[in-house]
Amino acid sequence: MASIPPPPQYGLESLDRRNVVLSDGTVRTYFALPLEPPPQLRQPLPLPLPPFPARQLGPPVGLPPPTAERWAPMRPPAALLPMPAPKRKWEGQANGSVPGESSGRQQQQKPEEKRVAKQVKVETPDVDAKQLKSSFLKMVKLMNENAEQKKNYRANGKISQLKCTVCGRDSIDLHSLLNHLYYAKSAELRADHLGLHKALCVLMGWNYSVDPVHKKAYQTLSTADAEANQGDLILWPPTVIIENTYKSKNDGQKDGMSNKEMEGKLREMGFAGASVKPLSGKDGQRSMLVKFASSLAGLSEAERLAQSLEKQGHGRAEWYRVRSVPPSADGGNNPLLVKVGAKGERTWVLYGYLATAWDLDALDLESKQNAVIKSRKELDLSE
Repeated sequence: MASIPPPPQYGLESLDRRNVVLSDGTVRTYFALPLEPPPQLRQPLPLPLPPFPARQLGPPVGLPPPTAERWAPMRPPAALLPMPAPKRKWEGQANGSVPGESSGRQQQQKPEEKRVAKQVKVETPDVDAKQLKSSFLKMVKLMNENAEQKKNYRANGKISQLKCTVCGRDSIDLHSLLNHLYYAKSAELRADHLGLHKALCVLMGWNYSVDPVHKKAYQTLSTADAEANQGDLILWPPTVIIENTYKSKNDGQKDGMSNKEMEGKLREMGFAGASVKPLSGKDGQRSMLVKFASSLAGLSEAERLAQSLEKQGHGRAEWYRVRSVPPSADGGNNPLLVKVGAKGERTWVLYGYLATAWDLDALDLESKQNAVIKSRKELDLSE
């Protein structure tokens, strides 16, 4: 077989000489590749290929004839949509904005569908359920015993540095603190971390059963569910807080009711056997604690008293509304606080509600220390 000769060399004589006129009128010469290759570099045309053998019709020899299903005609491909250009990780984010929010030039483009935050249920298989419940109730009590700390939580740490009360770690905001509590790796403090996580979510009205990664996921909870979570945590023994417990003196001034007078008032309403303790508020308003027996029967009586006052329009919400109105000089001109009879006698209107864990900071020191937090949904009298 003859050897293939080497290709001819490509020299400068094969280049084209060209001239170009510059802007100042001078002419410059340069060399460039020719528009067509030189003769020595032109390749011969390829030889024609031999003809293909005749195509065999039908199935191969030895195989069964094809079925209709196997040899069904292919469906025509659907129209392919143009693929969007790949988006960089940081594209579409303004300074300090959240991914998914458009800004600047992107607002002029067609808006995309909002991504729904994936809700991941909180699972704690490595923590005993009873231990977790005990830690949660303990954290709720510690939180509500300190009014300033609770206020700082609700202010998202704007008053002072947020700190984990379990391990002492600092956090820049409440979202960061919740993520620390949920993902803390200490096995010994796992129950307390999760208990504080749940307590903070109940305080803020958020969903504690959802992974705290996405704010829009765990911070989305209906008002009814949030109020139900907070109202489920009651003081034990069952207690009703009676507000506006005043009486009129002979000189027209008001004075606080005594324990005997309040017990007599309760007997008139059909409630006997409860212990009474007066409380003095910072604004001068007098209130009283009505404690019932530490039993299901005692809880039933406390709920019945609170419901009786609420049906009269004298429950918790009504009291908060009345308290927001600035008091008058003598406090006796507001018909929501005192009723004046035909002969001029004044009777002070009683308000009341079932005491919950969130009322703990309004109690005196002794009542705070002796109070226990319990869940009405998971009531366990043995604890």
